[in-house]
Amino acid sequence: MPPSDQLNTDLVRQLLRDGVTAHQAGDLAAAERSYRAVLAHHAGQADALHLLGVICDQRGEHETAVDLIQRAILQSPQAAEFHGNLGTALLALNRIEAAEGAYRRAISLDPDYVEGHYNLGNLLRGAGDAAAAREQFEKALALQPGHVLCRNNLAMLLWEDLGEQAAAEQHFRLLLALAPDWPAAHMNHGLFRLANGAYAEGWAEYEWRWRNPEFKERDWSMGLPRWSGEPLDGKGLLLWGEQGVGDQILYGTMLRDAQRRSDAHVFVAVDRRLVDLYRRSLAEEGVTVVARGEAVDAVAQCPFGSLGGILRLGRTDFAGDGKYLQADPQLRQSLRERYSGLAGGRRLVGIAWRSANADIGQHKSISLDALMPILRRPDIFWINLQYGDVAAEIAMLQQAGIAIHRDTAIDGLRDMDAFAAQVSALDAVVTVSSTTVHVAGALGVPTHLLLASGRGRLWYWPARGEGNPWYRSIRIIRQEKPGDWASVLQSLAVAMA
Repeated sequence: MPPSDQLNTDLVRQLLRDGVTAHQAGDLAAAERSYRAVLAHHAGQADALHLLGVICDQRGEHETAVDLIQRAILQSPQAAEFHGNLGTALLALNRIEAAEGAYRRAISLDPDYVEGHYNLGNLLRGAGDAAAAREQFEKALALQPGHVLCRNNLAMLLWEDLGEQAAAEQHFRLLLALAPDWPAAHMNHGLFRLANGAYAEGWAEYEWRWRNPEFKERDWSMGLPRWSGEPLDGKGLLLWGEQGVGDQILYGTMLRDAQRRSDAHVFVAVDRRLVDLYRRSLAEEGVTVVARGEAVDAVAQCPFGSLGGILRLGRTDFAGDGKYLQADPQLRQSLRERYSGLAGGRRLVGIAWRSANADIGQHKSISLDALMPILRRPDIFWINLQYGDVAAEIAMLQQAGIAIHRDTAIDGLRDMDAFAAQVSALDAVVTVSSTTVHVAGALGVPTHLLLASGRGRLWYWPARGEGNPWYRSIRIIRQEKPGDWASVLQSLAVAMA
């Protein structure tokens, strides 16, 4: 090899090493400069093309990533990792079949490619093939038992998708032994234990959410020390709502118990959309409702989701009926009269069919096509409770002869006080697991909850039975297996008759 060629080769190698070092350190800008310098010397250098594609994928530039990695594969078609990272970029573009093909190609080139098995397992789980996902996770763990992300995802799959509680617990314990300081592992294990009624351990593990960087809730504690259940002798206690509106309503079932336990003047701080509703509902001596972030005269604080570790340590601690919200009586009466005038003697029943949860909403939601046999009942006048832009869907139902009313004066996303009055004006509610079910349950309105199984069932809904510990007025009608709404609708038809 001529000296100039050798120098060029050595330079390319050094630039690649520098790029990989910077990449591993998280300095994507420096890594990109090195990879582009390589390509300036050698435009078809496969490793530089591939790694530059990985950087683009990390930055969300998925189309560019696919192009770069495909160019790398043309130069080095037998590199399993290239195909694996191509699959990840394709998956980000929701090109599911192409991504699966890329992962399978990677595994065929290298059956010991751990990340290929792991990523294919995640894809298959997302596609609803739990058994095949489990096989891939187990293959990855056989090759690398210390793969904590894979161990976590297998535990979650066994719990949520396959219902194998003992096996899930085993993998959670192995995971916690491998990663004793990983907040997500403790948080997930906490939710698993809560779902299985092990409340004391579950709440304790759930506290790890505050150390989890993926838990995005803001700290509304005002810098006050944490209340742990001790009496405060009339001093101020700040209880602040966390997570979404539905979560705040769920945890709000513990507020009166917290006031009694603390013997404090309780300041309840909630999402601004809930302030008016909570002020009416908790209009009693010793309680002040404020919007989160408002200054209060308190000596201690506790987030809503941490009250369970003080007040709900066993099933017998769920003694009430969960009814604590009070709707505006005048607005309720006005809506009741108006809806009854439209209904012509038919029952007034609210309907919500979709969850907006970004992660699992698709699993919790049911299609309007599937609901049509129920919606055609001649004895029911339906009131739309589905939040969001549903004008086109309601118009389609009305054109199909469905007796359903969409009240454009009420926005269930922005005006929770009016939404609560609307729900309280009804005879019953039919809904999937969303904010609507919490509003109905906390108002005490008879409610049929159409509950998904697998990933669509959140931890606070029991795995068996029609009842639940949080709201007495809610009857659960659950899927027999993930995605099977037919049996749910058959049971709903019987219940509504």
